Amino acid sequence: MDCKSTEKKLIFFIENALSDEDAVLVATHLEHCPDCRAKLEFLKETLSQASMEKTVEVKPFLFTRIQARLEQTEKHETRRILKPLAIAAALVMGVFFGILLGQLTMTPKATNSEHEVAFLFQDHQMESMESLLMEDDL
Repeated sequence: MDCKSTEKKLIFFIENALSDEDAVLVATHLEHCPDCRAKLEFLKETLSQASMEKTVEVKPFLFTRIQARLEQTEKHETRRILKPLAIAAALVMGVFFGILLGQLTMTPKATNSEHEVAFLFQDHQMESMESLLMEDDL
């Protein structure tokens, strides 16, 4: 058996997934070929490292921690919504009270609109001024 075909079967040799004939052929080749033996050792080390990495340590109370974090994010979401609403409400109330205070502090003019309208229709005073000015031009 040559090195290429042996290299292809090394992983199956380690996992004992070869037929008896192929396993004997690979084993005899490994006895005579130091390069393939080195590749076999390297492959065994790699697989042992990978198997150690595969094992996951189960942490107790993982579900409760995840659930607590989800609840915290839900609380933060309501804060994200309530905070801008509170700021907007405060601004609207501030503008409203500002207008109200401005109206209260201003003294209303004591004007009678009837007299102002009547003054507009009494233009005899303006006519005398106009006539006076026109007489000067002549």
